[in-house]
Amino acid sequence: MTTSKPIAALATALLALAAAPGAHAATAVADAPAQATCEFAGTLCLWDRTGFTGTRFTVSPFPPGTATCVDLVEHGWGERARSAVNTSTKTMALFLTDDCTGHPYPVDAGSSQSELNIAANSAWVQ
Repeated sequence: MTTSKPIAALATALLALAAAPGAHAATAVADAPAQATCEFAGTLCLWDRTGFTGTRFTVSPFPPGTATCVDLVEHGWGERARSAVNTSTKTMALFLTDDCTGHPYPVDAGSSQSELNIAANSAWVQ
């Protein structure tokens, strides 16, 4: 079994976290397995297909322990999220707007949703 791909993905994600202030996002290419695989702690993982398949987009607050709104439209993910995993110990939320206003669609701490019922344009991560 080779570990170069997971290590490279983790290294890329860590470099992205260190490079910019505020929330951080990283996209992974290709299809994810048909299970809720989100290997990063304190992260909201979104997929562009139901059942945790398709391209994955991950968001987490930086520095850890803070909270922020992530404009999904700005990152090319407006209305794309179809399934989600929250690996945080705190509830995160998706919103129809691009600025985390309006009625939240919660993604509970430690939960996964294989089919989202919202056309999300922003995410509140904490």
